[in-house]
Amino acid sequence: MKQLSKLLSWLFLPLFTPIYGLLIVLYLPVQSSSFVASESLYMLEPSVKMLFLLLFVVFIVLAPGLSLIVLRLNKSISSLEMESKEERLTPIAIMIFYCIVLYLFLIFQAHSALIPSLLKAMVLGGAIASIIAYFITKKSKISLHGIGMGALLGFIYMFALTLEQPPLIVLSTVVLAGGLVLTARLFLKLHTLSQVSLGYFLGFASQIICIYFYP
Repeated sequence: MKQLSKLLSWLFLPLFTPIYGLLIVLYLPVQSSSFVASESLYMLEPSVKMLFLLLFVVFIVLAPGLSLIVLRLNKSISSLEMESKEERLTPIAIMIFYCIVLYLFLIFQAHSALIPSLLKAMVLGGAIASIIAYFITKKSKISLHGIGMGALLGFIYMFALTLEQPPLIVLSTVVLAGGLVLTARLFLKLHTLSQVSLGYFLGFASQIICIYFYP
């Protein structure tokens, strides 16, 4: 059980969950209930989809991931799991930086109007959740896995609202995955129930609010 919990923790690292969400909205064969092109993500050109994936992998996975490795080599953090809340402040600040850079990159493109608002709102929501998590972490060790899984559900849920037939199986799978990941974090005794619950709520709420109110 311990090994399974560790595997789930690594498979659903907060760095990976935005990519999982992006893969779902880009490649899930569903039809939007609107004729707005920005909501028809499945109908985007394959080259455009790959460009979005590349951008997110670079800014959300590779750049922060390499930064974490550098921090580990410099012994600024004792491990990549960052078990103490003090060690998490710098990595969270790094994540905030890359989210903001990616968001600015998306909105200041010459063809920004053609970039789906859903994706821009998702990045903005991630930045806001990270900023709030930074200040919470000064007082308590909020679950970053909880934030990631909550954000994934919020993102997919808001996407599902634009579809003719909401993908209930996908939504159920995301909810189940979130439950398993948070249970794994509790089993490993890396967080308390309140820490994982707060993280999950923060991630979920940040995506719901940002996507709903995004122009």
